[in-house]
Amino acid sequence: MRLFKKIAVSVHTRIDDLATQFENKEGLSASYIREYERHAAKAKVKLAQVRADVARLDKRARQLDREKTLWTDRAKRIYAADENKALECVRRLKHVQAAKDQLRLDWSQARDLESRMAGDVDQILVKLDELKRKHRALSGRQACAEALDSFQGAESKVGQDVDDLFERWDMDVTARELHAQCADTSYDCLADEFDREEEAEDLRAALDEIIAAKPEK
Repeated sequence: MRLFKKIAVSVHTRIDDLATQFENKEGLSASYIREYERHAAKAKVKLAQVRADVARLDKRARQLDREKTLWTDRAKRIYAADENKALECVRRLKHVQAAKDQLRLDWSQARDLESRMAGDVDQILVKLDELKRKHRALSGRQACAEALDSFQGAESKVGQDVDDLFERWDMDVTARELHAQCADTSYDCLADEFDREEEAEDLRAALDEIIAAKPEK
């Protein structure tokens, strides 16, 4: 039984090794990247919602500050004429202050959540960028390696035949070029020979003048 277990473990290990060897690593990498992109998108949406809550709380806090100032001024203004109204103003003021205290707590919690979520989003984006860079680098290296392997395989199979083919092709093109020159009736070989001789004489005469010239003082 123990031997059977060892054999089973060994076979399972070899199967895992073969699966790893033949897995589509580029496809799996792209799949992981897409999954990270989905997580990043969800995290960004949630972060935007939290930031919207913080902005709403900020707006409400400013409104409560205005109400606090308003009821304070009203209590001061009406106190001499109507104490009961002044007391009602104070009661309203206390409600505003209680709402402001609760709002301050909510705002603090929302800001803390925003900070933590922003850190999480940054980490996800950094990891996503890292995965994309590795994917591009390894994908490029794999493409180069496959191209080189394909070229070397073709080179080992074709070998000298390719060199012979290009050599025969070069000879054929050269022969066609020579044939085209001979068939060109506008090309005058004799005139061309005279032109080269006359050019050589002109060059010799110029050289003689340079040699015979006296050096300038």
